[in-house]
Amino acid sequence: MSLLTLTQDACALVGIDVPTAVVSSTDPTYTQFVYLAQYEGDELNRAHKWRKQKVQASFTGDGSTTIWALPTDFERFTTEQRRASSILLGLQGPVSDDEFLDAQVRGFNPTIPYWRVSGDNIETVPAVMSGQVVKFEYVSSYWLTDNGGTPKARFTADTDLSLLPDRLLTLGVVWRWKRAKGLDYAQELADYKMEVARQMHTDGGTPRLRMSEGRDFYHPYMKNAYVVNT
Repeated sequence: MSLLTLTQDACALVGIDVPTAVVSSTDPTYTQFVYLAQYEGDELNRAHKWRKQKVQASFTGDGSTTIWALPTDFERFTTEQRRASSILLGLQGPVSDDEFLDAQVRGFNPTIPYWRVSGDNIETVPAVMSGQVVKFEYVSSYWLTDNGGTPKARFTADTDLSLLPDRLLTLGVVWRWKRAKGLDYAQELADYKMEVARQMHTDGGTPRLRMSEGRDFYHPYMKNAYVVNT
């Protein structure tokens, strides 16, 4: 679904004039819809490991390099396990900074290298041996594409397309807009929560469980129940 279609659907649902353009519009109402669509998409992308957002990456050891740049669209690892093709075992980690620095200072070289994330890099000690392939899977922060299919992180054109479930984005924008306007949004939020549960269940992943409210990331604390900070 394009940004324009998303905004048009949301406007129709809340009963206001449907726009013919949004990014170029000077109407503050439509500008707010663009912001809400961006916010909703960012939150949904953090809330779940959507299958369209999973990306595989790898690096090949050369026996000397210990710092490897994470992909530019890296959001988070889907798991904390890396697989090394030559030994079929994961690297050890993530270890704490203290453990990592202790190994460096003492010159300790474990048979299976330690790893940690440092800044925007994966760092290992010792270096991954030459020819050893380390593979990992991550969630991309690019949940949009332009109309030519190039991934991106933010809406910049009416024709930009979302990789996240269309209905979720629309329902999310609707209840957030009503809340921002001081209107009753209880039913819209309930519909949204049910759709979140359904989409996450059918997407093929298992959302993380939480027993208390945190950020607006919709983590469930029981079956089909999702915590949304309102």
